[in-house]
Amino acid sequence: MNPSVSITSQLKSDAVLTQAVSSLAEAAEAIGRISQASAQSLKPAAPRRGLSRTEAAQYIGVSASMFDSLIKDGTMPAPIRIGSRTVWDINALDEAFDRLAAPAAGNPWDN
Repeated sequence: MNPSVSITSQLKSDAVLTQAVSSLAEAAEAIGRISQASAQSLKPAAPRRGLSRTEAAQYIGVSASMFDSLIKDGTMPAPIRIGSRTVWDINALDEAFDRLAAPAAGNPWDN
């Protein structure tokens, strides 16, 4: 084999490798920028005091229809209207839920 052909082939191969390494470095840098931007945009949501009907039901661990029944019988608090929104105060939900867990007077086995 002709030595000059071998050297030319080697140089072409080196150029291809150099280009590939450069492309990979650029891709890694781009991924780093995207990851950093994603991390900044995924900040946790601000805590909310007012919950929607579905959120309030989930918060206390029941279905929305069961939550409606608990509101109707006075076990859970009525909602608050804020403009066009209907929300449940999370503190009122906590208080109502705590009352559910309060021990009844007397012997629980008698019920």
